[in-house]
Amino acid sequence: MMFGWFLVVLVGCGLVRTQHGAKVKTTEDLLQQLTARVEKLERECEARGKSQVAFSASLFTSEQETHHGPFNTDTTLVFKKVTTNVGNAYNSITGIFTAPIKGLYYMRFTSCVGESSPLNTALMKNGENMVAVYDNRGAHASGSNGVTLVLEKGDTVWIALWAQKSVFDQSRRTTFSGFLVFPMEEVEWKVEGKVETEQSEF
Repeated sequence: MMFGWFLVVLVGCGLVRTQHGAKVKTTEDLLQQLTARVEKLERECEARGKSQVAFSASLFTSEQETHHGPFNTDTTLVFKKVTTNVGNAYNSITGIFTAPIKGLYYMRFTSCVGESSPLNTALMKNGENMVAVYDNRGAHASGSNGVTLVLEKGDTVWIALWAQKSVFDQSRRTTFSGFLVFPMEEVEWKVEGKVETEQSEF
């Protein structure tokens, strides 16, 4: 409601300029500019409501020493013990995180070496190996890695255990975590009859 009164005042005073500083020539141009700006603010408010995304999970729920692998093929690690899952973007059945909105995300994972073979795990984005952990020092040694990623809505992230490798956990040693740093979106502006696109960060 306050936005509506604000628009009326600005129209009456004729004080608004376009994004690039050029004077608005007509009332219709002024209204188009103000409408675009209000719509942008509304999208930002909506995005902020969806921007609470964070999760953290361990590989197994049992506190007993559990070794996983080796397997003949690459395997997606399914982290069963979910400590936090704000926004429900992590799926504890598939082990896959799916980005609910476009944004900058931080992802981190820690892996412990299993008793039967060296450790080699990787953080995958849509099937692409982004960062990895390798360790051959023997059972229960560990490694960790993390990365910031720009994810589109619907992009998927998971942890892969490579073939012939193993991993160890006891409900808190091998973990997968991530959170949204800030959302991002493409915003279109109409300026002097042209459509321009800018990156918006909230």
